[in-house]
Amino acid sequence: MPDNLSTTLDALAEAQFADTGRRVAPVLALEGTGGSGRSTALRKALEKWQEKTPTVLVQPHDNGEAADSAVRGVLTEVMLGLTPGIRGYDVKFPRTVIAQIVLSEDFSGLTAAAALGRLKNLLDEYSEPAEVTKFVVGLAAAGVELAAHQVAPPAAAVTSAIAKQVTTGVLAALRKRAWQRQIDWNGLVAWFGHQDKGFRYNASQILIDLSNRARSDSATLREGVTDLLVAALLADLRHSWESARGTAPNVLVLIDDADLPGPSAFIGSLIRVRAALAATRAGLPDPVNVVVATAGVLADALTAATGWTGGADPARPWVRVPAADLDVEEVCLMAQSFDWGGGRRHGLTTHHLTRGHPEGTGIVLRELVATPELADDLDGLLRRRGPGGVPIDLRLLEPFARGLSARKDVDETQFEALVTLSAARDRREGERLLPLLPHPVGLGSPVFTSPTLWSPPGTGSGRLHPLARYLGLRILAARDDPATGWTAVFRKLRDRAGPDDPAGRLHHERLLSGKEVVAKELAGLLREWRAADWLTLLDEVTATPDPRERDFAEVCGPKQPATPVDHIVVLLGALPALHHDPCLTSVRQRETLERLVAHSLDHLAGYGDERPPFLMWPRR
Repeated sequence: MPDNLSTTLDALAEAQFADTGRRVAPVLALEGTGGSGRSTALRKALEKWQEKTPTVLVQPHDNGEAADSAVRGVLTEVMLGLTPGIRGYDVKFPRTVIAQIVLSEDFSGLTAAAALGRLKNLLDEYSEPAEVTKFVVGLAAAGVELAAHQVAPPAAAVTSAIAKQVTTGVLAALRKRAWQRQIDWNGLVAWFGHQDKGFRYNASQILIDLSNRARSDSATLREGVTDLLVAALLADLRHSWESARGTAPNVLVLIDDADLPGPSAFIGSLIRVRAALAATRAGLPDPVNVVVATAGVLADALTAATGWTGGADPARPWVRVPAADLDVEEVCLMAQSFDWGGGRRHGLTTHHLTRGHPEGTGIVLRELVATPELADDLDGLLRRRGPGGVPIDLRLLEPFARGLSARKDVDETQFEALVTLSAARDRREGERLLPLLPHPVGLGSPVFTSPTLWSPPGTGSGRLHPLARYLGLRILAARDDPATGWTAVFRKLRDRAGPDDPAGRLHHERLLSGKEVVAKELAGLLREWRAADWLTLLDEVTATPDPRERDFAEVCGPKQPATPVDHIVVLLGALPALHHDPCLTSVRQRETLERLVAHSLDHLAGYGDERPPFLMWPRR
């Protein structure tokens, strides 16, 4: 459970609630790669806040609709999810319902007078409470999944009950007298004429335009429709907040999978509408907190739209909240929740493998509980088949692949590309592997453009998450297609290494041709290069573990190393395993490798231009 992200979210939300309604709270964008715990943090926020303030968790689905159509589903989920409110705080959506009713009617082809007459007749048709209830039920039935109401009763019953609550709220807002049976829409229709911005439009004509523009081929006009719908939603929430008893908190809107078209359009519109309202200088309250989960696509879009990169400034329209990996103590705490006695040992082992990746950490800990005998054999644990016969290493890589899709599904071509790219030391080097990637993967594909897969984002030097890279290398080593297998991939990288990159060439040569070939070249450079430069080169050449080397004796190298080449072979086996192989957890084996490294460096010190760098290198 990613408690660090949930704790961060809670702290930010607390600060926003303390400032209830007085100023616009920036949209909080939880950003992280697949399996980073974004969705879990939203669910925990729902559990914490739903009894304290009206709260909704929107979990949208991509059904292929255009963004301006999909956004209406998000608006409907927000309306239905917030309607239950809390004691003393009823949330009503009369303006939102009016807009949705008008959108359901096609006024195109009518004269101005005929359109106005049709609007009057339309609103008259919905003057009966039963008709409004039927309409709202229809909205919910049009594909909206009420993620905020996961528990029994069944979804259909919940939808009907909430629809009746929506209608009750609309009736309370529209009836001038409680005993009136029919609905009088005219009072709320007037809002569409001024929209809280001081406009003096004909409200009825605005509603007709709303319907016509929603059917327009112009993206700009359709964007204006979305903005008016969001403005109506904010107005409904503002009036509900002002009508609540006492000092009401901000409502909380949580949106998962915000990279999908609907949520992305909703957030973009929300920021535009808030900016427009701020320009009126009217100081209108804005009692709405919005938190979204993104794999980085939405954050990039917001940066482009607002010119703001998401820094922690509450006066800005949005704030980026990175989903960090769990630290060692957090993983140990998780492990102790599985096994209070031996949990810490499992926690240390797990963190060594996953580097704190939240979903991966949970998977590994559960496997260790099921097979504690594999705590000293992580290679065996990764090769073990879990549910459905899927090997654990494959299952651990899948969250990273899901993070490449806004739909959170695993695209096989992106997955295979990710496996191939794991051979590259960074994103820029990965571009050299384009000829080996499955069609139609290219530089514009998510596996290259994902803002969170490569760290730091937005740079050619971005590197894959250590867990993703190691798992990819393991799967690449088992790939049986000679055209895209281990040998083909590392040959391509070696051949494309530039003359100014000896470290890259030797790094790939080691994984392609073996340690002995590289050791001979490094031995030749030993007397030519300064000691510090040679050792830095050695570090770069040994920066990647070889998952094919499972025999510890093979890792250790020659039993009786005598020449510089022999000792370099020892280092080329021991250093990658000691510093970069997450499966090497045995204390005895690690101590053995540390002794071998120290011995070989001491021997090679006699061949360099100075001894101290070699002697100090193991302790750096």
